[in-house]
Amino acid sequence: MSINKDKLNVLVLRANSLDRSIEELKKNTHVPVEWTIVDFMDKKLIADVLPHQDVLVSTSLDHSFKNESKNLKGIFMPGAGWEKVSPEAVPDGCLVTNSYEHEIGIAEYVIMSMIALDRNLINVHNNFSKNKWDYWPQRSGPSKELHGRSVGVLGLGRIGRKVLEMTKVFGMKNYGIEVNPIDQSIIEDLSLVDLVKPKDIISVLPILDFFIICVPFIKSTEGLITKNELSLMKKDSFIINPARGPIVNQKDLFESLKTNQIAGAALDTWYTYPKTKDENPNPSDFPFNELNNVILTPHVCGSTFGTFDRRMKVVAQNINNFFEGKNPINRVQELSKD
Repeated sequence: MSINKDKLNVLVLRANSLDRSIEELKKNTHVPVEWTIVDFMDKKLIADVLPHQDVLVSTSLDHSFKNESKNLKGIFMPGAGWEKVSPEAVPDGCLVTNSYEHEIGIAEYVIMSMIALDRNLINVHNNFSKNKWDYWPQRSGPSKELHGRSVGVLGLGRIGRKVLEMTKVFGMKNYGIEVNPIDQSIIEDLSLVDLVKPKDIISVLPILDFFIICVPFIKSTEGLITKNELSLMKKDSFIINPARGPIVNQKDLFESLKTNQIAGAALDTWYTYPKTKDENPNPSDFPFNELNNVILTPHVCGSTFGTFDRRMKVVAQNINNFFEGKNPINRVQELSKD
C-alpha cells in the first residue's frame, strides 16, 4: 500500500526509554514526514492530534481511541507484542507492523539471572553488606557452575534461539520445547540434546536445571504453565520468565516458590502494570517481594539502547516502504486491515 500525498503525518508516542531512539527513527526515515511527538500518558493530547495522523508509532492503541484513529493508514510498533493494540481501534485500510530486535538484550538478561540465581547473588550481597560471613565457602560450601547443567527453553523464536546460542557457549546441555517445526540446521547449530512439542513437556521438565519462558503471549499460551508443570521440576531448579507474566499461573508459581518446590525464579514480566506516571501497583496478586528466592525486575530485560535503536530502524524502514508503496517488514496479520 502507498499513500497519495506529499508527506506523511506521523505521531510518535514517546516514553523516557525511547527518547534517544526517536532521533534514530528520524535519521533513518528518508521520505517527507511531519512529526508529532506526544507523551504516551497524555491521553487528551493524543485524542486531539490522532485524527490528523496517517501513521502511529506506538506499542499500544486503546479501544477508547477508535473514533480518533479512523484516519490512520499505518500503525508501526517499536515493539514485538501487540496485545495492547485494540483490534477495535484499528480502522479499515490500516496496516499494522511490529518489530523485534530485543533478543540480544533479553538473552543477556537470562544469562545474568541464571548466574545470579545459581550463586544466590542477591542474598549473598545483602548478607555480606551487613558484615556477615554466612556465605563464605568455608561455612556454606562451594557454588555450582552453569557448565554441564541442563537448560530448557519454551519457544524457539528469536529470543529462545538467542538464549540457547549463549548457553551453548557456557557448555550447557540445551533442550528446546517448540510447537512449530524446526530446521535440522537450527537443531545442530544450537546443539539441542532434545526437541519436544509443548504437549510432551513433561518428558523434559524433570531433567532441567533452568526453565526459560520465551513464547509470545497469545490465547494458546495464557496460563500455559501451572502447578502441574511446576510440580515436575526439580527442587533445585529455577524458572526465568522474560516473556509475559500471565503465561505462568501466578498463584501456582508463588506457591511453588514459597514452599521451595522449586529453588527460585527470576521474574521480569508481570500481571499488573502502571496506568499512569505516578501509579505504583502491586505487580501481582501475590507477595513475591516477600520471598528470598526470587529476583524481581520491572520488565527491563529487553530495554537496552541497542534494542530501541534497532527497532526504530525497522519502524523507519516501514515508514519509507509505506510511502513508496513497498512491502512492509513484520506485518501483523492478526490486526492489519489494509
